[in-house]
Amino acid sequence: MPRKILSSLVVAALFAALSYPAAAQYSAAVKGACKRDYKRFCGVFDVNDPGLRRCMDKAGRSLSLVCVKALVNSGDVTKERATQRWLQPID
Repeated sequence: MPRKILSSLVVAALFAALSYPAAAQYSAAVKGACKRDYKRFCGVFDVNDPGLRRCMDKAGRSLSLVCVKALVNSGDVTKERATQRWLQPID
């Protein structure tokens, strides 16, 4: 493979990796609380896939309250966003 193409691929991969440094990783508490929701709605995504967050957000109102609370407690979702998105008070 020509050196120019290879270096372009490396730079592209680096930018992609830096775009999602921690965004694609959930805490152990969230993984435990959202396991059923993950399997039901987003099981086609790898746990470290950045698309998983978009998928879980799209699942929105269908997510269990246990999962939503874990997302809020971990800081992955703000309390305001959760209440707005899932239309239920999050305590």
